[in-house]
Amino acid sequence: MLERQITDVLPVTFKQFDVISGKEWCSPYFQLLWTQQQSFECVIGDQRRSIPRSRFLLVRPMQAVRLESSLLSYIQCLNFDAAFLQSAGTVLSSISLPVNDYGKRLLNLVLSCKQQSLDSALRIRLSCLLFSLLSECFMQVRPAEDSAKKKPKAAPGPSQRKKSGRPIVYAVRYMRRHLSNPDLSLLEIAGAVGYNPNYFCQEFSQIFGVSPIRHLNEMRVLRALRYLDETELRIQEICKHVGIRNPGNFTHMVKLKVGMTPMEYRRDRRSRSMQSNPPLEIGAPGGG
Repeated sequence: MLERQITDVLPVTFKQFDVISGKEWCSPYFQLLWTQQQSFECVIGDQRRSIPRSRFLLVRPMQAVRLESSLLSYIQCLNFDAAFLQSAGTVLSSISLPVNDYGKRLLNLVLSCKQQSLDSALRIRLSCLLFSLLSECFMQVRPAEDSAKKKPKAAPGPSQRKKSGRPIVYAVRYMRRHLSNPDLSLLEIAGAVGYNPNYFCQEFSQIFGVSPIRHLNEMRVLRALRYLDETELRIQEICKHVGIRNPGNFTHMVKLKVGMTPMEYRRDRRSRSMQSNPPLEIGAPGGG
């Protein structure tokens, strides 16, 4: 219970170290991929990415990843949830992140926990280390992106005025807290941040690229996929947890997202988990 309370307020929640057991996969969590041996290539959606040793590849949830090289044994992966990345918008599919010396030290601290028993205290420590690592990487990538986007200055128009995104980020947090409420409406969300619903919808769409309600449904589906992956809850129970009244609508939403029904997705995830972690084979006692 204490772990749940703490991780709910952390910007990053560590989930697991993952074993890459096939050339294609899809995860309901954010993924950080890297190799300490040599560069690797992969395809994410319709984007081909080449990742050198000195960089991470950050992949957002439910993005299909296909490796274009035979380096399965060298590629390392960890899964996590990240509220601060979800509030950065849904258009992000993957991004290459540089790693400096401090980042490498943080990574070594993360990897030093890999062989330890993942109790509550260690999961919280890993979540904090992972947030520090991601923050360090993003601090390096941002100046380069800003300089690449520089354009000749023009007279500022009304749409160029700087606005604070904090109310929108707060609105996303409000959605997460009230996800189980099937009656959560645009009017309530906008009111929680003191915005007119029409203005809120416009501002939200400019930042996220989708409407608030569509983003809310996306959050519901991602949360539902986590329940399917991590628990044995029945479909009706999951629907209550994510604020979807009609199980038929729930099945339709999941199928649109992953191309499978909820039960097919659960069986697929269980099968992949068994392949990654096969049960120990105990041989018959030897004869005298």
